[in-house]
Amino acid sequence: MSNVLPNFLIVGAQKCGTTSLHDILDAHPETKMSAVKEINYFINPERYAQGLSHYSTYFTNNQAKAIGESSPGYICHPGVAERIRRDLGQIKIIIILRNPINRAFSQYWDNRRHLSEWLTEKEIIDQYLESTYMPGRKGYFSRGVYAPQVEKYFTLFGRDSVKVVFLEEMVKNQSETLKSIYDFLGLSKDKGLEKLPSASNSSMVWSNPIYKLFRNRPSLNRFLPKHARRILFFGNQSKFRYELPNEELITRIKAFYHPHNEHLASLLGRPLPW
Repeated sequence: MSNVLPNFLIVGAQKCGTTSLHDILDAHPETKMSAVKEINYFINPERYAQGLSHYSTYFTNNQAKAIGESSPGYICHPGVAERIRRDLGQIKIIIILRNPINRAFSQYWDNRRHLSEWLTEKEIIDQYLESTYMPGRKGYFSRGVYAPQVEKYFTLFGRDSVKVVFLEEMVKNQSETLKSIYDFLGLSKDKGLEKLPSASNSSMVWSNPIYKLFRNRPSLNRFLPKHARRILFFGNQSKFRYELPNEELITRIKAFYHPHNEHLASLLGRPLPW
């Protein structure tokens, strides 16, 4: 079979449900998602240098109405939206957003459980509470400054070609939200899933005492070589739920996000679910 290019992309945001939506759309009989999630073609310089012929190898022409991929870094990395518009043309764009505070700490605790973060919650606020996303930085809070990111896609692709979905609404009104996504992509609304499956990437932690020591005392991770982390991922596993920091820190973050959330609500013309 010949290879083709996608006619829609899920561009983000990170930790907002892109994996679940990728899997939901892949289950629709009229859709074909890339076998590899997070190809990051438009971000990765080595892959991008290989051109669209390389990118097309991730997609198989099976006569699907909708062919897509999901790379949640596409929404915030500078220059990516412009590359997508130039290389793929007038395709459809799906953006999933989430309360930016929950998004930030979901990312933070994901790094903590993978032993790749050595700062405390207060320390990441002191270091990363900034509005502009910069590649090479973790972007805990800048990734949640959604308005300029969404506005760029509106400008390049037009509002009719960009669908903004809130994770909170997708969870609360599952059938209605999923059908609206199918409709946006031109898919039969009665052939797809009507409710969310189990989480596609549940957070798990290990119970062995060495791993727990490093996870609970993040400052120790600074001295843990990257290749050594996985050595500690052994033993029984259990699901992990993170908690938000204390109210003093939350108040500080809310004040930071307030004007950005106001901008987003004005841009979308509707109240935000958080």
